Amino acid sequence: MPDFTGKVVVFYVADPPRGVDTGVIMEYVEFRRFGDRLFVVGRIPENAESQWVSRLQSGVAWDAVVHYLVFDSREDYARRAASAKPGFLQRLAGRGDR
Repeated sequence: MPDFTGKVVVFYVADPPRGVDTGVIMEYVEFRRFGDRLFVVGRIPENAESQWVSRLQSGVAWDAVVHYLVFDSREDYARRAASAKPGFLQRLAGRGDR
């Protein structure tokens, strides 16, 4: 299993519900088993865009994860996110003006 200690991780899941289609960002990530399923659980970092969920516990079923990105720290994530340019589909959907 990957070691996410001290990292900020963005998880992308198969068939995501609306609101998490851009990924689930977590820090303090660890693996936990609930019943027969393995989850990655952690805390959503403080984020100006999503203040209503900032600092809440979150979890994603590991078997639903199709891709993930690992950032060295919160600062690394913030720096890279600030320099990101929206993709074609985001611009087309009107989400590229952030």
